[in-house]
Amino acid sequence: MALIGARTDMFLTEERALATSRMETVDRRLNFIRLLVLGGTPIALLFIAIMAIALVRRIKGPVRAMVQVMGDLGSGDRSARIEAAMQSREFERLAEGYNAMASELETAVADQVRSEEQLRVANLELSRNATILQARGEVIELLGGMAHRMQAARTDEELAAIIHAFVPRVLPGIPGALYAHNNSRNLLVPIAAWEGMEIDPTGFPPDQCWALRRGRSHSVDDADRDIVCGHVAPEGLPYHCEPLLAGGEVIGVLYLNRLIDAESQFRLTLLGENIASALVNHRLQRGLREQTIRDPLTGLFNRRYMEEALALEIARASRSRTTLSVVMCDVDHFKRFNDEFGHDAGDAVLQAVAAEMRQRFRDGDVVCRYGGEEFTIIAPGSTAVTLAQRVEIVRQAISELKVSQNGKALGSMTMSFGIASWDESMSREGSALIHAADAALYRAKREGRNRVVLAEMRAIAAE
Repeated sequence: MALIGARTDMFLTEERALATSRMETVDRRLNFIRLLVLGGTPIALLFIAIMAIALVRRIKGPVRAMVQVMGDLGSGDRSARIEAAMQSREFERLAEGYNAMASELETAVADQVRSEEQLRVANLELSRNATILQARGEVIELLGGMAHRMQAARTDEELAAIIHAFVPRVLPGIPGALYAHNNSRNLLVPIAAWEGMEIDPTGFPPDQCWALRRGRSHSVDDADRDIVCGHVAPEGLPYHCEPLLAGGEVIGVLYLNRLIDAESQFRLTLLGENIASALVNHRLQRGLREQTIRDPLTGLFNRRYMEEALALEIARASRSRTTLSVVMCDVDHFKRFNDEFGHDAGDAVLQAVAAEMRQRFRDGDVVCRYGGEEFTIIAPGSTAVTLAQRVEIVRQAISELKVSQNGKALGSMTMSFGIASWDESMSREGSALIHAADAALYRAKREGRNRVVLAEMRAIAAE
């Protein structure tokens, strides 16, 4: 037990020594750690501060660059991009994303600007087209009114008045003239002129106009660069000729003393079509009217037209207090031409007489076939005595005619004439005047034929 007690004391002593040793070791370590903490904390704080400063600098530079670029972009510089080094993969990716977004924005803005410009141009074009369409609508309406009036025109004077009134409104500020084709003379004769245009009243043949030769518009501004039409004077440049054709037939030509732009060409085309149609219609109407008022054998006015013209001339003479006389005449012994030579011979005699009277009387006189071999002449502004002098010349010329049929001479012919003048005591429709002239003709027949007798019972005997 004593040995055990000694051993126990030894173990306790060793345990205490070991505990003391361990406590000393712990104290030394605690002191080291205390020293380490006291000395390492400032160093760690300094390191952290240095790292923070470096990190702030690495962030501040890219952020400053990004803010600068964004400011430029906000100011309107759509080409601003982040070009500076970002110093980190994250900022580089952010810069790449920004640059891509800015490029897309620039493209979108450019597309928008381009679209707005296209829209502006389209709006301007639409406005211009609307203005043009409105102007064309007004021109078409104007041409429609002109066409209606031209279709209703009965004389060349009425047609000329319509053209003179409407064409300057369709082609404002462009002097010009309208020529219509006269088939019998093969000439382009002037119908109307406007805007102070001076024209030759005699007209010109179709082959002098290159527009009619080519069948299309012909414009010349320089005589050295193109062929000038023969009907255009040297001082007439520049000019434009527009042919008026219908079914390949020459109807007329529009001569303009200006060059024509595209819009005026549109108006001119419509104008030409309307005028050509009106001229064709006018020609047809005139032909139909000629057929109704002309005698088909002699080409003189018929009795129906004579009655209308006489009533008109009586009204005019009464209104203006002027003179008016009428001649009634017929071919002496006309029946013998039919009996001896046949009705064809009688027709030839009537045609020869009609041609002679048409040539001898004035343009203002109205020469008519009254019926059979009888003729009537209405002479406005003439007294019976004055008219008798002209009629005597006609009578003498007819007595000298030599008419043949199928190579066979028909012999001489003579005519008797009766003349009467209108006065206020006579009826306005002309029957009394015709009766007076017919009575004078009857006296000429009774007194030996081949003579001129006035209604006042005076006679001019034939030589």
